[in-house]
Amino acid sequence: MWSAAAAVTCATVGLSGAVAASAAPAKNTPATQAATSPAGGGRTVVYPRLDTANIVTNFAGGAAPVAVQQTDVLTGSARRGIPWVHSPVNTAGTRWVNLSSVFPGFVYDISLAPAPSSAATAANPLTTIGVPGGLVRVTVRKADGRIFFADCRVSIVTPLAPATCTGQTEIPPNS
Repeated sequence: MWSAAAAVTCATVGLSGAVAASAAPAKNTPATQAATSPAGGGRTVVYPRLDTANIVTNFAGGAAPVAVQQTDVLTGSARRGIPWVHSPVNTAGTRWVNLSSVFPGFVYDISLAPAPSSAATAANPLTTIGVPGGLVRVTVRKADGRIFFADCRVSIVTPLAPATCTGQTEIPPNS
């Protein structure tokens, strides 16, 4: 409820000032800000791109219907070209997971969502909500503009790691 209200509020307020000036609706270039280091020399710093998703990370039952016992919010960040995902189910010190081995190359944008039910081969399908439990879809846009996704297993039993992800798959333009 809170996030929906915040999203509506943000959508109605809009952008102004420096934020509006650096916003790129078509995402042709990353939003930037002036360097803040004393030796900045006119350099720009790319804003990190962020996204979050609520993912089922604990469920019970091997046959449908599967009961949801826990969900966790995963956060994705494309910081300095590297895709990172924060998983609270991972142990302390390993919660920020570098997925650059899954998505090689410079990453500008990142998006997280529950994987679609068609991806349920790697996890138990949760028939009550139509998505597989313990599976997050990570989608990135690279420096050349191409968009890729990978499905990653994450649960209280299987911590998020590059090895728990499928290989990247390109989403073709105009598909």
